[in-house]
Amino acid sequence: MELQTLRASLHGVLAFAPTSMHDDGSLDLDSQRAHVAFLAGSGAGAVVVAGGVGEFYALEEAEYAALVRETVDAVAGRVPVLAGVGHSTAIATRLARAAADAGADGLMVNPLYFVNPDGDGMVRHYGEIGAASGLGMIVFSTDGAVYDEKDLERLAEVEGAVAVKDEAGDQDLFARCVDRLGDRYVWINGMAELPAVDYARMGAVAMTSGLVNLDPAVALDVWAAALAGDADRHAAIVAERIAPIAALRASRPGYHITVIKEAMHLLGRGGPAVRLPLVPLRAEDRAALAGHLDRGGYRRAEPAL
Repeated sequence: MELQTLRASLHGVLAFAPTSMHDDGSLDLDSQRAHVAFLAGSGAGAVVVAGGVGEFYALEEAEYAALVRETVDAVAGRVPVLAGVGHSTAIATRLARAAADAGADGLMVNPLYFVNPDGDGMVRHYGEIGAASGLGMIVFSTDGAVYDEKDLERLAEVEGAVAVKDEAGDQDLFARCVDRLGDRYVWINGMAELPAVDYARMGAVAMTSGLVNLDPAVALDVWAAALAGDADRHAAIVAERIAPIAALRASRPGYHITVIKEAMHLLGRGGPAVRLPLVPLRAEDRAALAGHLDRGGYRRAEPAL
């Protein structure tokens, strides 16, 4: 996808899809296809695979290529498909080529770990990923890999770096970055539903969501309220349908992934399996999640005909 086309398409709710797995941990590509097709027809602005909730770090390269290929095929051009890439520059460039070959429309560059390179290193990292794929890239700012105004100014040297997903949660920093760099980037609220009104007010035009996998209408309603500046409507949706699940996701390490997968399973949208080092929800937390889903009005998926 051309860079300007990708930029224009990055709006609304970006649906971050989990990676479907069988109980033995192998990829369940049939379930993956069904779920991403559901997301593509839900009103979401894009489908993202191999992100954090997609257990990117646990995928073999061949699995990654198959995941992106099957997602692209199932989405069938209805919305853009974005694929996460990461690890070292050499591995990230191989993944980027695989994503491009599979038909992905853009890339989200997942954060590095164990190293925090200087500006020259990051410019070269993004530059090589972009050159290897020819795809536009989302810069991912999060805990342990926070990009400030100077960092983003340096990364603006890379033509393919078109957007910034802020998951660091520092709203003052986000506002300064938007003020300084303006329309050089597409600005994305990576903190999901809870602070959506604040991010929309500061200039975010898209919101990432994991809860969209449970009921896309909830995430879409939240973002519509945020864009309209309707804080009361936003607060009501969050209190009624989101806050208890968000609190459970934050209650234990790894639960930001396992709660989504278990909730999808309880709603008939896929299996709950995760790969080590993640482990399934504790029994008491599974029971609490089921209660939250019932009280929040989440409905089981209709059986396929």
